[in-house]
Amino acid sequence: MLRFFYHLFQAVLMLFWLVGICVFLAMFAAIGFAGGMLLACWEDVRDIDLYRLEYDADIQTWRQHLEVYSSVCEVQETDKIAFLIDKLERLEYKKVAELIPKLSGPGEYAIATDGTVRIHLRDFEYPNLDVKAGYLRISVTDGKIAAIRNADNSVRHNFYLEPEKIGEFADDEGSTRRLIPLLQMPDKLTGAFTAIEDRRFSEHWGIDLIRLVGAFKNNLLHGSRLAGTSTLTQQLARNIYLFDQRSDRSVIRKAREILLAVKIEKAFSKDEIFERYLNHVDLGRSRYGGKTYHGVQQAALGYFGKEVSELNYHECALLAALPKGPYAFSPFSNPERALHRRNIVLDQMFEQGYIPAVSEWRASRDAPLLPQNLPRKGTRTALKEAGHFLDYVHEALGRLPELKDNLYSGGLKVYTTIDMSMQTVAEREIEKHLRVMDKTYGGPRLPDYDTNKRSPRLDPIDDYLQAALIAYEPKTGHIKAMVGGRNYNITGDKINFYNRAIGSARRQPGSAFKPIVFAALLEAPAIVTPTTIIIDEAWGILPFPGQPIWSPRNYSKWFKGKVTVRDVLSSSINVPTAKAMLETPIAENGKWEGLNRVVDLSKRMGIKSPLDPVPALSLGASGVTVLELTSAYGIFANGGIQTEPVNIQYVLDTAGRIIYTSDNSQNEPTRVLDEKVAYQITSFMESVIQDGTGKRAIRMGLTRPAAGKTGTTNDNVDAWFVGYTADLVVGVWVGFDKNRLSRRNYNQEGAKAALPIWAQFMIDAARGPEKPFPVPKGIVFREVNKKSGLLRKQGKCPEADISREPFIQGQEPVGLCTLH
Repeated sequence: MLRFFYHLFQAVLMLFWLVGICVFLAMFAAIGFAGGMLLACWEDVRDIDLYRLEYDADIQTWRQHLEVYSSVCEVQETDKIAFLIDKLERLEYKKVAELIPKLSGPGEYAIATDGTVRIHLRDFEYPNLDVKAGYLRISVTDGKIAAIRNADNSVRHNFYLEPEKIGEFADDEGSTRRLIPLLQMPDKLTGAFTAIEDRRFSEHWGIDLIRLVGAFKNNLLHGSRLAGTSTLTQQLARNIYLFDQRSDRSVIRKAREILLAVKIEKAFSKDEIFERYLNHVDLGRSRYGGKTYHGVQQAALGYFGKEVSELNYHECALLAALPKGPYAFSPFSNPERALHRRNIVLDQMFEQGYIPAVSEWRASRDAPLLPQNLPRKGTRTALKEAGHFLDYVHEALGRLPELKDNLYSGGLKVYTTIDMSMQTVAEREIEKHLRVMDKTYGGPRLPDYDTNKRSPRLDPIDDYLQAALIAYEPKTGHIKAMVGGRNYNITGDKINFYNRAIGSARRQPGSAFKPIVFAALLEAPAIVTPTTIIIDEAWGILPFPGQPIWSPRNYSKWFKGKVTVRDVLSSSINVPTAKAMLETPIAENGKWEGLNRVVDLSKRMGIKSPLDPVPALSLGASGVTVLELTSAYGIFANGGIQTEPVNIQYVLDTAGRIIYTSDNSQNEPTRVLDEKVAYQITSFMESVIQDGTGKRAIRMGLTRPAAGKTGTTNDNVDAWFVGYTADLVVGVWVGFDKNRLSRRNYNQEGAKAALPIWAQFMIDAARGPEKPFPVPKGIVFREVNKKSGLLRKQGKCPEADISREPFIQGQEPVGLCTLH
């Protein structure tokens, strides 16, 4: 028996030694394998250059989207106070009961009982303009700014308000980011991320061994997946260097991540690591999925419309809740899960002392997930305002060689020419007047646009009138407003992309082309003068051999007999216009000299659309764009000098350096028309507004000296009004995109369809002093009898026949009227 137990003991002992040896060998092999694996992983990690963690060294990793801004806003004496108050509200100036110097803050204003406005201006930087914060007192008389005074009571004539952010452009992935230093991030934000993501961040060296051991324990005891062990440093390493392996759950990938985190900790300080993490982390997508928010600054603007420095506890907690699952916890797509996760973060913040008071913790848990009305400081898109203009700018940016390599990655700021106060008026007036057109002329069968634009039976683009508007500074070429159609953002999924103001949107200008016709005929050697008598009568001409006679008709269908150039433009008479251009000698190319002149001047004035050199060109039968015709009128307003249209003023990099300016790329202003001829055309078109086809503008309340011309094509297919003051030229077109027999054309002539939009825009949007058009040297005025074309005979000629006309010196008549 003893021998049996002895042998049993020997067997057990042998088995024990065998097991021990096997365990030892297994452990040795495991250690060897682990060591080999770590060594192999270290070989992978050792050669990784950490340059990608440097902002300037790797622009692609830290790519920042491009932001688009309006132009700086100049406020002058005589501007309407309503415009100023609206602008202050757009810029989120805070209205207070009383503005007390040294106690108020920048960005506040107050209105006294006597109408005086006091403003504490913000300072801002703008290329070639340095604006400091300060106090202003603005006196108001009859609704207009009467005087502007500084805090020391000194007088000034103008001041500037900062540009508005109007849009953002990102890469194909929609990545948006704004880099900010850790110093601009509040403690409550860093506390939120620390509390939920890495509570021992300040203590470890890249690896949280306590969390790692706990995870292994749960894995061994419960079979749980190794998760939730990554420190902020590991997450940063994974997101930048191992992003393509993020779905790999293997030990090898985890080992690489750990070793890389240790390497990063040795090369960078804790603050540098935390700052880079918070600037890089993916924090979800915008409401409609078009943009990805990278970094806390962009997420704060996108979700809350605030700078990150302005966030409250509950807002910081929501941002910290997102890295675990940017989509799973999105406040837009999964608000209930987002709220639950946010409150978990708040609980952790309170437990770890990042929220000091119980009352603040409770108030934060009860706070709404997102603000109901997102402030304007948030990420505004082209879907809200100036959509067609932003598309136009986007195309222009893509053509700039200076931006070829960093358009969507360099964090560029683009300052455009647009004036958002003018743009708002333009969009409002087009929408308002087209609705009037729908109801007044659309007939009882035309469904209401706003009610039916979502109806599948109607097309809100093709079944309703469209419109386009360009507002343009003739002296600078700056486009101040652009509307390319009725409602850019029609519905959530219906966008009116087509820009009817530019590009391929060529429409016949009709009578709006007549000023160019007469400018060509007034050029030296003059074919007509202000007193040239043209007979308005039934008339026709043979265009080319073998073709039928072309016989133009007047819109009124009756004739006026003897008329002058002023009469023709003021009343928009067709037959005398055609006669003036075509009753001219035949040139060497076999065409009428007048026709050749018109084609030549049109090209010099910047009209690039092909013009058909036929008699009907005199009546605007060749299509042009709204921008082309408006900028051509700008030459009349600018005394015969052409300035190229400009939509981008400056592009700045993240350091504020100017890398593009229109000053270096825009061609020098060029004289294309004698200033005296330009003034004559302006004088004639002033009569259009004073007592011609544009006189409705005066009845609507226009007081500024202005000149302009209506335009209407056959069957009211296209309706135009283009006109200008000394400082602003505006063109408006109204019509359908396509003419269809299945839809009644309810468009009207230019005086009813386009002029009201133009006039109300000029009344509400034009700013600065009201100026008469300057009279150039070499212009002399004479009172003449329109029936004879000779000087007025005092006491004899009827007042109805008298007109005061501008002549180029040497062309004025010398004889007295022979009719009386």
